[in-house]
Amino acid sequence: MNNDEITKRIQHAGLRATPQRIQLLKLLNGTKCHPSAETLMNMAREKGISMSIGTIYNALESFEEKGLIRRVHDQDEIMRYDADTSFHIHLIDEEKHEIKDIFDDELERLIKRRLADKIPAGYNMDHLDISLYN
Repeated sequence: MNNDEITKRIQHAGLRATPQRIQLLKLLNGTKCHPSAETLMNMAREKGISMSIGTIYNALESFEEKGLIRRVHDQDEIMRYDADTSFHIHLIDEEKHEIKDIFDDELERLIKRRLADKIPAGYNMDHLDISLYN
């Protein structure tokens, strides 16, 4: 995604598209490694972008509240972040400290269909998170 697309995404979510938010969401969209806030700070530094850890945490919290990203917990309960908010399964390798994605549209349909009559009134299925630990 380029800066204009990122800016529009942030604004469409109802947030101000500050330079820090644009750069942070661009970093997240450009990686599949599910980085922590600290990892994002290091990634930014490597690209010559200076951001405090507080700014990063605040932006990540805003992004998550607006549905731009998802929070993923690894085996050590470290908060890691994923810019891909579509349905997918997280494979968490506890030994390698890696998180990989599996995408399966048919599985999503099957799970939602199976749960449709089991979910209590007032709940909706706006997103579904599945994590498998190895």
